[in-house]
Amino acid sequence: MFTTSPLKRLRQSSWMEAIPDTINVPALSDKPTRAVPIERATVDDIEFALVALARQQSELYRLTSALGDVLKMARRQGAFGADIAISAAARDLEGGK
Repeated sequence: MFTTSPLKRLRQSSWMEAIPDTINVPALSDKPTRAVPIERATVDDIEFALVALARQQSELYRLTSALGDVLKMARRQGAFGADIAISAAARDLEGGK
């Protein structure tokens, strides 16, 4: 018989050490958003939490991509340091200096 909890055994795998103590399950029909201890989470709880996290991941990707583009555009215009990045990026978009 195992002497450690299932969660502890899973976390001992290097690629699973990031398993959180709780997951946020988004609101569904009449149930509000709730934090569920991972050791009590159902398969559906994890699935719904993953869907919500994937949406957040997509939003973060779009944000980092947009900010990266602003930075590249500003740098092409010679902006650096304390220069206003949006102004420089707008100049780049308009094709000027």
